[in-house]
Amino acid sequence: MTIRMKWIITAAITIGSVLTTVSARAQDTPTCFDLASLQGNYTIIGTYGANVAIALAKRSTDGKGNLTGTFIVNEPLAGSTTGERNIISGTQSGTYTVNCDGTGVVTRVLTVGTTQTEQFDDFVITRAIFEHGHLIATSVADAQRTPSTIVAGGIFLTRAWTRIPSHGGH
Repeated sequence: MTIRMKWIITAAITIGSVLTTVSARAQDTPTCFDLASLQGNYTIIGTYGANVAIALAKRSTDGKGNLTGTFIVNEPLAGSTTGERNIISGTQSGTYTVNCDGTGVVTRVLTVGTTQTEQFDDFVITRAIFEHGHLIATSVADAQRTPSTIVAGGIFLTRAWTRIPSHGGH
């Protein structure tokens, strides 16, 4: 065997090894979302109807289907003729499911003062990164299934979630 032939065989083996490694790494990237796709802390901007009111919220998800959060709602003061606003604050806790395609449902209990109501929200993951072996949602959009229990008048609520980068290298 000539030196040139040995060099060609060595080059072919090297190229084949690199391509196999790249292909194997590409196959390691998950193609499905799962419960772990929602993990960490998110800021949420909620819009009621045609900008009748706004919700500003924080929500924490554990990657195992559980969530907690706090919120404030800035809404019109009922009966005001001068545009006065009413600020309502509360908490929420609940669970979520995530489908392979990035859609899912949040089931949560909303607490304002001593009043609690159960809410259901349909969501879709709109942006994600690959982190620690999972697709992790960095942006989510959702819509509440029923009219708001906070803002009167049959107003529906939609939200945009943004993941807050975690500290400590994660």
